[in-house]
Amino acid sequence: MGCFRVSRGDEKTGVFCRRNPQKTSIKMIYPAKSKRTYNIHMINHQKSRKRDVWEQWDWIWHVSAYTFLVLNVAFDLNSTSPTEALHLFLALSALLALWYLPFIAVPITRWWNAPRRGALYFLIGWALWGGLLALNDRSLLLAGMFYPVIFTRFPLRWAIAAAVSQTLALYLLFVLLYTPENWLIILVIALGILIAATLIGVFIAALIGQSMERQHLLDEFTQARASLLRLEREAGMLAERQRLAREIHDTLTQHFTSIIMHLAAARLGNPNAMQDRVEQAEQSAREGLDEARRMIWDMHPEQLEQASLVERIEGMAARWSVENTVNVAMTVTGTPRPLDASINVALLRISQEALHNIRKHAHARSVNITLSYMPDILALDVADDGRGFDITSERRGFGLKSMRERAQDLGGELTIESGPGQGTKIAASIPVPEVT
Repeated sequence: MGCFRVSRGDEKTGVFCRRNPQKTSIKMIYPAKSKRTYNIHMINHQKSRKRDVWEQWDWIWHVSAYTFLVLNVAFDLNSTSPTEALHLFLALSALLALWYLPFIAVPITRWWNAPRRGALYFLIGWALWGGLLALNDRSLLLAGMFYPVIFTRFPLRWAIAAAVSQTLALYLLFVLLYTPENWLIILVIALGILIAATLIGVFIAALIGQSMERQHLLDEFTQARASLLRLEREAGMLAERQRLAREIHDTLTQHFTSIIMHLAAARLGNPNAMQDRVEQAEQSAREGLDEARRMIWDMHPEQLEQASLVERIEGMAARWSVENTVNVAMTVTGTPRPLDASINVALLRISQEALHNIRKHAHARSVNITLSYMPDILALDVADDGRGFDITSERRGFGLKSMRERAQDLGGELTIESGPGQGTKIAASIPVPEVT
C-alpha cells in the first residue's frame, strides 16, 4: 500500500493511500547552462521491502497452533475413554481450524490497527474452545494455540488484557465443569502460564512495535523524499519558464520591435529611403526566425556557433548603429579566449538588451561598449550619454530584471549607474576559469 501526504504550504491537509502505487516518471528540466535533463523514477512507498524477522518466523506460530489442535483430536481418539459426543467434538475442532485461517491470511499490521474488531473475533474462538473444553478436559492443551496469536495480533495493552481475561475465564470454566480437588494448584499453574506467556508476549510485542516504528519512520522519509523531488521538479520548471521568458524577450521581442520601427519609418519617412528600411525589416525578420528555430533546438544562438563573442557583439553593434544613427564605439581589453557557451550567450543577451533599452528610452547620441577579458572575470560595460533615469524609482522593466538574472545565474553580478540627464552605464561581470 502506498501512502501520500497532501499539503498546502506548511499546512497538512490530509493523507490518502493506494493499494497498488504505480511507478512514477518525473522529467526534470534545468536551465540551459547546465545542459542536464534528469529522468527520475520513483516508487511511492510500495510494499517491496524485505519482510521483518517476526513476519518471516510467523509461520512457526501457525504450525504450532495446528499441531496443538491435531494433538488434541489425536489424544481424544486414542484415549481409553473418548468423548461421548465425538461428532460434535470433531465439528468444533474443524470450526476452530477454520477460525484460525484469518491469522494466516490477514497481515499482522491490520490486526494491530483494529484491536476492537480483533477482540470481537477472538470471542468466537474462545466460544469454540469453551465448547471443546466442556466436552474434554484435555482441551486445555489448546492454550498453546491462543496465547501466541494474542501477543502477535494485539498491541501490548490489549494483549495483556486479553491474556488475563482468557486465563481467568479458562480457570473458572474448568473449575465449574470439573470441580477439581486440587483447584489451588491448578490456579497457581494457570497464573504461572499467564506470567510466562505475558513475559514472552511483551518481548514479542516490543519487537513488533519497534519494527513498525522503524517502518513508520521509513515511510515518513519516503514521503519527505517524494516531496523534495516534487519541489525540485517545480523549481526546475520555474527556472525553465524564466529562462524561456528571458530568451523570448531578448530575441523575438526585440526583432519584432525592430521590424515595426523599420516599417513605420518606411511608411512615414522619405520615400527614397523606403527600400533600405524594408530591407532592414526583412533582415530583422530573418534573424528573428533563425533565433526562433534555434530556441526550439537548443536555445543557443546560431551566430555564436559561427563567430566569436567579440565578433558577434561588434556585428550587432555596427548594425544597431546604422539602424538608429547613433555612434557606437567598442573596445576590447585583454586577450579574447574561448569560454563556456553559457557565458557567451549571457553577455550577448545583456548587450542586446542594453542597446534595446538605449534605443527605447535613452535617446543617446553615442554608446561605448567595453568587453574586458581578465584572468578570472569577463566584464561587459555598456555606457550611453542619454537622458538617464532615477535608479531609486520602483518602476523597473523586465529587461533590467532579465539582465541581472542572467548574470546571477552564472555567479556574476550586474550594476547600474544612472541619473536624470547623466546617461546610463550597465556593468556586468561573470567569473570565468582562470588562465593557467
